[in-house]
Amino acid sequence: MLAVFKTGGKQYSVKAGQILKVEKLEGKKGDSISFKDVLAVSENSQNTIGAPLVDGAVVEAKILDQIRDKKIIVFKKRKRQNYRSTQGHRQYLTVLKIESISMGGKKSASIKKEAETKKPVKKATPKKAVTKKTVKKKTVKKKTTAPKEDK
Repeated sequence: MLAVFKTGGKQYSVKAGQILKVEKLEGKKGDSISFKDVLAVSENSQNTIGAPLVDGAVVEAKILDQIRDKKIIVFKKRKRQNYRSTQGHRQYLTVLKIESISMGGKKSASIKKEAETKKPVKKATPKKAVTKKTVKKKTVKKKTTAPKEDK
């Protein structure tokens, strides 16, 4: 099941079990949030589009973390006016995991698949020791030339 909901002035298309970053929402790590501003829901071959919202549709999510995005640089300049201004900005974000999408009586929940999430552990193979070969330098004797005599 796929749903489109809006929060923080943006629209997000999500599936159950998906992890996404949205604008900062109130709440602590581990809290549950439900979004009722669902714009569209798609299920197999049946699509439901709201006018403007879908009645009875809810997207439930869990807060994984409250973070800050990477820094962006804001630089302003006016030519020939000796005006330059530089600022940095880091946006506050909330990391969500979509727990379930429900519409009416139907509900699509994320299924925990531990077998797929665990990666097989590779056994460490011993590396072969690298030996350095010593190279003997050849010594070259300088040739000396005898001074020439004038005739």
